[in-house]
Amino acid sequence: MQNKENVKNRILTTSMKLFYKQGINSTGINQIIEEAKVAKASFYKYFPSKRDLIMECIKEYDNFIKNQMVTVVLDSTSFNHFVKKWLKVIRKNFQIIYRGCPIAESAFQIDSQDPEIIELMSSIIRGWENMLSEFLKKMIENDKLPATTDINKVSRRMVHLYEGAATMWRITNDESYIDDLEYLMSRILE
Repeated sequence: MQNKENVKNRILTTSMKLFYKQGINSTGINQIIEEAKVAKASFYKYFPSKRDLIMECIKEYDNFIKNQMVTVVLDSTSFNHFVKKWLKVIRKNFQIIYRGCPIAESAFQIDSQDPEIIELMSSIIRGWENMLSEFLKKMIENDKLPATTDINKVSRRMVHLYEGAATMWRITNDESYIDDLEYLMSRILE
């Protein structure tokens, strides 16, 4: 059983790395099979199509981002503390090969007419917004934010700002968009 999981994980890990580095459309199944060092039959056993693989990779990217977010949320004692910690994570990600948010990168390259993919992407964004809403709710309960804070609007704007800054950084390779993100997020409650 462990060997089967190892094969599937190698395929996923290799695919995510290649999709992120080269792009989904520039990465072929044969390259994934070769770099993951798996048999073609093993690949298709776990992923009947490239679309299935892409959807699984998107879910894994989401898990990675959520895990980073959860760590920041749990360690944050205030909204501004959260903003500073989240920006620190983003800047740390810049130290590796950073091409922007992997979810956005995937969304730009896949079939935007596929209802299942559209729902997956929408559900990921809703999940991020819900996680941030829960954080904001706790901040209100602990008197760290005004009770009148519209947590749904603020959490949506936080995701919006993050994706916008990551996309603009990706387009221009100008890290000042991340500085702008810190400034805008710190002012979002005004």
